[in-house]
Amino acid sequence: MGVEPLAMLPGQVHLVMVGTSVLRNALRRLGAGDADCRSLVEACADPRKLDRGRCRVLQEAGEPGAQNCLEKLADMLEADPFGMSAELNAMDWLLQGSKPCRSVEEIKLYATDTPEALTAAGLLSRFLGQRCPGASVEVKRVGGVEAGFWPALLSLVKMIHEDAFDAVSRGKMVFLNATAGFKPESAAALLAAMTAGPVAAYYKHESMRETVLPPMIPLRLDQGKARAITAKLRFIAVERLGETISLSDPDLRDVLWLLVFLIATGAAKTAADGSLVVDERVAEVLETIAAVYDALMESMWRP
Repeated sequence: MGVEPLAMLPGQVHLVMVGTSVLRNALRRLGAGDADCRSLVEACADPRKLDRGRCRVLQEAGEPGAQNCLEKLADMLEADPFGMSAELNAMDWLLQGSKPCRSVEEIKLYATDTPEALTAAGLLSRFLGQRCPGASVEVKRVGGVEAGFWPALLSLVKMIHEDAFDAVSRGKMVFLNATAGFKPESAAALLAAMTAGPVAAYYKHESMRETVLPPMIPLRLDQGKARAITAKLRFIAVERLGETISLSDPDLRDVLWLLVFLIATGAAKTAADGSLVVDERVAEVLETIAAVYDALMESMWRP
């Protein structure tokens, strides 16, 4: 008998970004006879009818019919996993064949701490637990959403980096499924993973027939440069709070892109002379971005 090609290799750890595609696709497929279930799924999947209180009922099976609805969604996912879920569609190379999930030891699903994302993650966790019985499947709740995009991004960066670094340090092969979620989140997750060590990423757009692997190399940030940027951001946020700063100041060159973006998007105000007003909102954004830089630099300070 021949040797199984993957049998002698390190175990795999898959870090999976989670979106709500499974709920959106379910909403499109539920018929008129599924009115009660459709109402619950709409509260999670339709941006025009988003109702997180109602969606939480589905997540927690909090009323008669909600558990039946979850079972119906689970059956739909089992029947067509690659058509129902963007995450699973990108994992088709892993989940198909006579020996699905070969060498996979751990799957971590990153979902924002919202009922819609957690409902989707719960369905994916159930499916993967059945399809990959030899692997541990864990839903990781990404906090900070209630405070806005930047705090949630910071939470995600820290979690991805920590888990990737831990798996790499244990000698595992680490894969990041960056298909789902908002693209800025995927980009930040890629950076966080690359600063942790040798990590492979894979992605599959809905129009693609094949999963692709973007080029990934381990990164080490320029510590001096990054520290200078974070110090500048925090100086503006703390020392210049309540003041105005001129965008023509050459000392702002490294952070000018951010200040211009804040003005262009209306997040920051300008004075009559065109200078930027450093109010509490601007200070909050600058401090949070500085914290994101800190999280990405963390790998450089590890023993």
